[in-house]
Amino acid sequence: MRDRIIRIRASTEEMSKIEALAKGRGLSISEMMRRAALGVRMPVRTFDATQVVLLTRALGEAGRIGGNLNQLVRRANSGKLTGHDADLAQTLSGIDTLRHHLRSIIS
Repeated sequence: MRDRIIRIRASTEEMSKIEALAKGRGLSISEMMRRAALGVRMPVRTFDATQVVLLTRALGEAGRIGGNLNQLVRRANSGKLTGHDADLAQTLSGIDTLRHHLRSIIS
């Protein structure tokens, strides 16, 4: 039985963020705070159709950027573009990580 009350102070901005997080996960503020404090897994965020469309577009744009970047990496590896090999490879890896993360959010 939950018979104790815990009060916290938060700024208006913090409260807005807390409310948005709770709403996005389909939880009350109390339930979300309890789960966060106790390390209990949160439900996956819920997205409406508009958000899914935007995330899908972002995934497509990241793919196009990755394709262009991959061409630059190939040129660097073939010796046609010098001095930026490591930076390009690292950036391409970051784009790949971003695309993987977007896919996991959408799925």
